[in-house]
Amino acid sequence: MRKYVAMHTMPGPVTVEQVTPLVKKLLANEGRDVYWVGAWAQTNEEGKVLKIFCEWNAKDEKAIRAVFAKVPEFPLDSVHPMMKVDSAEFR
Repeated sequence: MRKYVAMHTMPGPVTVEQVTPLVKKLLANEGRDVYWVGAWAQTNEEGKVLKIFCEWNAKDEKAIRAVFAKVPEFPLDSVHPMMKVDSAEFR
């Protein structure tokens, strides 16, 4: 399975608590061929989320987009193939 990063710009600064119900809806639509691994969130000075960068494992980009199509209220800017690179690999 390939790794992908999905990028999301929130419509305004939100708390983790505000976005949690949407994330739970997304997780309910995961499958064997597409699942969320984890995320980084860009926050403002108050700790509210501005953008989210989610790591996904999926058979292809279409599988990720299909999950988000079932939760249209969760913004999806783009999906990109990625690879993980650790600093230890360069030491």
